[in-house]
Amino acid sequence: MIRAFVLLAACLLSAQGPPRALVFERRAEPREKALTLLVPRGWSLEGGAFRILDERHGGALNMTECKFDLAAKSDPAGTVMIRWLPEMLCVDGSRAFGNREGAVFNNALVRNKRDAGRFLVEVAVPYAHPRARNLVVRDRRNLPALAAAYRQAVPRELMTVTDMGYQAALVTVAYEEDGRRYLERLLTVIEDYGRAGGGLWKNRMTLFIRAPEEAFAAWEPVLAVIQGSGDWNPRWIEGELRGQGQRQRILDRTQQDLQRLDREIAEGRRRTQESIQRDMYLTLTTQNDYRNPFTGRIERDTAAWKRRWVNASGNLIYTDDTSYDPNRDPALKVQGYQLSQGR
Repeated sequence: MIRAFVLLAACLLSAQGPPRALVFERRAEPREKALTLLVPRGWSLEGGAFRILDERHGGALNMTECKFDLAAKSDPAGTVMIRWLPEMLCVDGSRAFGNREGAVFNNALVRNKRDAGRFLVEVAVPYAHPRARNLVVRDRRNLPALAAAYRQAVPRELMTVTDMGYQAALVTVAYEEDGRRYLERLLTVIEDYGRAGGGLWKNRMTLFIRAPEEAFAAWEPVLAVIQGSGDWNPRWIEGELRGQGQRQRILDRTQQDLQRLDREIAEGRRRTQESIQRDMYLTLTTQNDYRNPFTGRIERDTAAWKRRWVNASGNLIYTDDTSYDPNRDPALKVQGYQLSQGR
């Protein structure tokens, strides 16, 4: 079931912090409608799905699967923003026989293997913010539970023949861009194909959230809602997996086994990806368990607002006004909402 969040709009969005209430609208990824996200009204979704069509730009192994570079932005400058960066299959420079970073070797992008924290600072930030200046790392922490979730998503039969390894990190940085000081949290999972992988590795689920430094704490709960709201289009996934199998046949037989391994890992990961995505950022912020009065189920969700209202369709209304009842609001014109009590 696709959930939609509905919040009352009390005032316009501003970079000084979110208004007391926000309207969230479910929007489709612009290019291929691969997934939908909940974004505040007035925000834009930019970028999205793209495909590498020339093996000189990342290598043939990166031509097989669809990539995503998708951002939800409060304004054209991305003053408040969440962005997902592409997952790239790379070969470590130590196994690339002198080829430098950015070159293509053995059908993959040459990129020195880094741990998750270094990858975020040395690769993700320069890629996403080429105009960033005076960067300072404020915090860096490993996320072993997230890494373990990815490892558990690998099919058991594959783990008997490979020594795949995972590590995850969350890094907080501050920097200046176009005269404004930003605070940003970045997250990634690094997937290492191990001794049998010929130096191959990949960044997974790389994303960041940012806002002006003075307003970051106020915006973080809003960005967390966006991060946990993704719903994949099952038809798109079916077509993408079928297309990956067809595109795989353009590779040499020696490369097919590596790409098959990557596809099977991806298929296993998708079986748990939704729960990983929904819970991952909530565990880093404030959260609570709520009882859905219609289904009786316990739902984990943000605790950033004092009241959570739900209807039979799964739409939600968040508010800090403890006396507010959306069913009695003449401006909203809705019925059937019940209070979802936190535990």
